[in-house]
Amino acid sequence: MGLLFGCEPAFLDQKPDKKLVVPQQLSDYQALLDAVPDGMNTAPGLHAIASDDFYCLPGALGGLPPAERGAYLWAKDVFEGKSSQDWDAPYKSIFYANVVLSGLDGVVTGSASAAQLAAIQGSALFFRAFAHYNLVSSFAAPFDKLTAQSLPGIPLRLTADVNQLSDRGTLQQTYDQIISDLSRAEALLTGPVTYTNRPSAPAVKALFARIYLSMAEYDKALDAASKALSLHDKLLDYNTLNASARRPFPAMFTGLNPEIIFHASMPGMDLPILSETGVDSLLYKSYEADDLRKACFFTDRGGGVFGFKGSYLGSATLFAGLATDELYLIRAECYARTGQTSLALRDLNTLLKQRYKAGTFKEIVAGSQGVLGLVLLERRKELVARGLRWSDLRRLNLDPVMAVTLQRNSVDGLVRLLPGDNRYTLPIPDTEIALSGISQNPR
Repeated sequence: MGLLFGCEPAFLDQKPDKKLVVPQQLSDYQALLDAVPDGMNTAPGLHAIASDDFYCLPGALGGLPPAERGAYLWAKDVFEGKSSQDWDAPYKSIFYANVVLSGLDGVVTGSASAAQLAAIQGSALFFRAFAHYNLVSSFAAPFDKLTAQSLPGIPLRLTADVNQLSDRGTLQQTYDQIISDLSRAEALLTGPVTYTNRPSAPAVKALFARIYLSMAEYDKALDAASKALSLHDKLLDYNTLNASARRPFPAMFTGLNPEIIFHASMPGMDLPILSETGVDSLLYKSYEADDLRKACFFTDRGGGVFGFKGSYLGSATLFAGLATDELYLIRAECYARTGQTSLALRDLNTLLKQRYKAGTFKEIVAGSQGVLGLVLLERRKELVARGLRWSDLRRLNLDPVMAVTLQRNSVDGLVRLLPGDNRYTLPIPDTEIALSGISQNPR
């Protein structure tokens, strides 16, 4: 498979640095995992375009890169014979993680470096789990325990051997491997959040919470979110931000956003930054006047179009990492689903107090839509453009009561995406199918 499975072949021909390809000491292995500019903290992004986070005026669609246009319109052929960063970048991260894991097997350390060895090994396992999970969330069907044993997963890369091919296995096998890697990482990563590009104990538990929520394992998601919050529960007071600024949130790696537990970014994309791209008008109107998210997240692009500006990276690039606000919402949802409504409201109010103008927030109570409905609404409003909406749509559509139909306006008319449609799973790039011979997803 080109870079194992579809990345640009040039990557194998032009190694970034010989000492990183054949590491000699622990610092070399750490440097390989710290390769943020080379994609170690990159997550897929096309699913954010495919969700209902954004809409784009039909006249602007023709100028988009083909993959973005195809993802937005849920086209049968999204990639049009080309490779995709959404597929390549995670597998590149997995390759680096596997190089580290295989190399560490031969490293002999003294007691002084044993802790460093454990942290590097745990980090590599975390990166591998994170990348495999991001891939399965886009390129395999939504997890349902009734069908997970029979549906295909994704190719699991557990070795740095570029000549070894992998089949897709089952969806259950994919999730089992992800959870196994994270469990091993959990035993090795015991430190707090320091450098946000590096995994930590809170990051492992936060990723567990995200994964278990996607699997509808609410008791496990609740436990993981609670453990993560016991280690890192800091929230950013939006009153400290300049809401009118072009980029209200602190720039990445400044350490000024205490909510960020683990840094990850989506690839740069055109659609979210177009002047013709906005967020759903009903979503925009759902924010109250004193809700600072309305001004911190969105900018008036004219003509009734309100674009997104609120990336937690403090830039036009979209944030795809792990943060405390997501944990509060995961735990609140799990509390609501397990009948612990007062605790769900407590978490919701704890979060929202940091989102409203000082002195204006009134604690919410259960309304006609119930506590779960309130939590899901706030999840929709808080986590916009984080890459989480696609996963939410996939899992919530399994419940007929919560299922929604998405629709787009295109130059050729209205396009709809029904609950359970095969197009909720992205096609595997044709370049990968040709190289590996794995099965394609139905569209």
